[in-house]
Amino acid sequence: MRSLRRAAAGVYASLGAQVTATSALVLFEELRGHRLAREIASFGGDPDAPGAREVVGAVTVFAVLMMLVVTTTLIAGVTYLVWLRRARPFSSSTSVLAAWLLPGVNLIVPPLLADWAWQETDRQGRTRWLTLLTTWWLSWLTVLWVLLVHLPDATGLTGLGVPELAVIAFAALLCAGTVREITTNHVRSHALRRMPAVGFLRA
Repeated sequence: MRSLRRAAAGVYASLGAQVTATSALVLFEELRGHRLAREIASFGGDPDAPGAREVVGAVTVFAVLMMLVVTTTLIAGVTYLVWLRRARPFSSSTSVLAAWLLPGVNLIVPPLLADWAWQETDRQGRTRWLTLLTTWWLSWLTVLWVLLVHLPDATGLTGLGVPELAVIAFAALLCAGTVREITTNHVRSHALRRMPAVGFLRA
């Protein structure tokens, strides 16, 4: 159970880092990004155009922030998969990866894996759990829509703004909530299974 709790802690930390990095990118977008996008467009992609050198610093900051967002997002994905593998030790790593990476399958199966992991515990509070799970997955699908449909048509460097950040942060919070729910239930169930054995040894 310690390994499961450590894996859950890794998910919380990586999700927090992802939201923090995204917040920094959104802040840059709000303060500098829109103007920088117009300046870059005016140069026509020519690095030797008048004034192009003056935006090198801002472009560098933007690139670093983008790399941080991508890196923390990848780390969050990896730590979640590690946690899920430990929460469902009877599932192979291949099946867990396929559930998240195969197009079409990854729209349906991931919440089922989380639900199966939850069902392996004492199953208390089923309605509350299904509400949390459903809300998390709908928020995640909303994030996908924002990234794949909304942002390509948005203005600025990335199109990210406060509303998009709120959706991403909400999905991350709910994801952490599902991880905590499953982890807590597993730890509780493990403790309950050990209690008779401990009592027998003391007797």
